[in-house]
Amino acid sequence: MRHFILGLFLSLGLAGGAHGQAAQPSELSAILAEQGVSSGLDYAAEQENSARKSFMLGALHTLDAVQYMLHSRYENYSGRLPLVPGGQTVLRVNPNSEFDPAFIEIGLTGALERLAEAERALADIGEDELALTIDLNDVWFDVDKDGVRAPDESMGMFMAGFFDMRQAADVELPIVQFDRADAQWLLAYTRVMQGMAEMVLSVDPTSAIKKVTDGSTRMRELGILERDPIFGDENIIDTIAIIVTALHGQPEVARTQKALTHFQGMIAANKEFWRLVALEEDDQAEWLPNPNQSSAFGVPVTKEVADGWQDVLAELDAVLAGEALVPFWRIEGRDDTQVGININKLLTNPGDFDLLLMVHGAAFAPFMEKGRVVDTDVMQRFSRMTGGQAGMFALWFN
Repeated sequence: MRHFILGLFLSLGLAGGAHGQAAQPSELSAILAEQGVSSGLDYAAEQENSARKSFMLGALHTLDAVQYMLHSRYENYSGRLPLVPGGQTVLRVNPNSEFDPAFIEIGLTGALERLAEAERALADIGEDELALTIDLNDVWFDVDKDGVRAPDESMGMFMAGFFDMRQAADVELPIVQFDRADAQWLLAYTRVMQGMAEMVLSVDPTSAIKKVTDGSTRMRELGILERDPIFGDENIIDTIAIIVTALHGQPEVARTQKALTHFQGMIAANKEFWRLVALEEDDQAEWLPNPNQSSAFGVPVTKEVADGWQDVLAELDAVLAGEALVPFWRIEGRDDTQVGININKLLTNPGDFDLLLMVHGAAFAPFMEKGRVVDTDVMQRFSRMTGGQAGMFALWFN
């Protein structure tokens, strides 16, 4: 997987040069490079109402959501945060940080507000065509809020960090021309990010973080806190303890229901993207192309792969609707019947998410029923179509 990703990053530099003359970056791109996301939002707000303005606002509010979460982390904790949107990138250490156990809740709440703004803007685009050309090298996140771009605040650096590919951090990114279909792609991403944030907030991470960090602080006051013998890092054991503690008990039902709605909205928007992109006849620095177009990233999308992704979306849609069940490792149906977990019911009225009970199956038992189990062969076929890189293409396709 990492070799493929490195190859993708290397192709970005080649693609950027190949499309540089055909697609000239917009004025917004220059503003982003010089002044950052916040100034980009100010610029977009001043434009005349149009589909292009709506896309600008949708994209910039999404970037602002990521920036807000990164800044919240920078103010409190520079390590990685499993299961948290944007939590996999490692940030530089802030010497003036003051730890607040509510930092994940604060960051995700602020991100949700910005993502909701992005969703509203993208929903206003309608049927009008648009074109917005952005040099991805111009995009950066003001993590420390000093208004000055630092080398480790570039989009390329964060992409490389996300995939743990530091050797690809300096590769030049391409110039991309976004269009109406891409608005649906972005809308799908705003929905899945909101869904993930709602799931994390549903288990009250603040209380779990406070309980664990208070305990660690007390132990350090009394003596030297040994690193654990397995991972060799005291932060790992803290992270595990926080996750286990947070999952104990019933999550907030209103938030899991919102998450379900967002995940379903993600599927709908992604299907609409593929319907629209299939109608395109131009070929101009495409973000995500149809089989007759070229990607700015230099990675082709064949008809077989595009069709295979539709099968994946159909199965995911069925799972979220409760029409296809998710198998559980401890149970198989008798005779010709199948048994699995109804995810729709689980997220509509969840029970105890206690980790041990989930591993055992008791946490899922109330949501188990007989019926059609999701076709896992669909993802396996998609993996074969993509040369074993299904995960990478899924991140790109949304």
